[in-house]
Amino acid sequence: MTQYMPQYPPHYPPPSPPQNGFGTAAFVLGLLGLLFSFIPIIGVIAWPLVLLALVFGGIGLAKAGSGRATNRGLAIAGLACAAFGLLICIVYAAAFSAAVSSTPTATATAPTASAEQVGIGTEVQDGAFAFTVTKVDTGVQSLGQSYLRTEAQGSYVLVHVTVRNIGTESQLFTGSNQTLFDAQGREFDADTAAAMMSVPDSESFLTTINPGNSVNGLLVFDVPEGVAPTYIELHDSMFSSGVLVSLAG
Repeated sequence: MTQYMPQYPPHYPPPSPPQNGFGTAAFVLGLLGLLFSFIPIIGVIAWPLVLLALVFGGIGLAKAGSGRATNRGLAIAGLACAAFGLLICIVYAAAFSAAVSSTPTATATAPTASAEQVGIGTEVQDGAFAFTVTKVDTGVQSLGQSYLRTEAQGSYVLVHVTVRNIGTESQLFTGSNQTLFDAQGREFDADTAAAMMSVPDSESFLTTINPGNSVNGLLVFDVPEGVAPTYIELHDSMFSSGVLVSLAG
């Protein structure tokens, strides 16, 4: 007697899941790089983001073309964001290089005031901004309270300034574009981190000012103990020529 064995359909391994990681990573990195590329100074971090996005986008597109990934559109979107972000980075870098090359070499002498000396309380203009230094505090040892308290390496100089947008478009004001000088011609950069963390209402870190509006900013400089500020050079952007205001007297 012949015994028949039941027939079962052949077993096939499950299909491999789509490899969508590279396309997704390209879109996320490309979008972040594009957003950061518009921000002055800190936008330098956009460079590695957009370059990685271009690499990952190319890999993701190749995988989609060979059927190993299903998010071809996301990979293309990542490549587009990365390419646009890279273009913005290149434009910023070219503009910065042009500004640096056209700037004369600084000397170790104090800047001289114009024939009509501009001092505290007088409005001056640079680009789209009109500045008025209203007050200067020296010898400040610390800022903030509790866990937001910051101690100066030397002592803080606090420059109170009113910034008014006299242009036709919104403009970004930031303390990192401002420079303080002492009588020896030494330059001091603004401590924007201390201003942002310990003086939350300083209005001196990436503050957008619309046309006709103004803000009361506080610029923080960490200088050696006993140093008296002589001048401050105020800029509407890192590319502007700047305007000097005397802080002496």
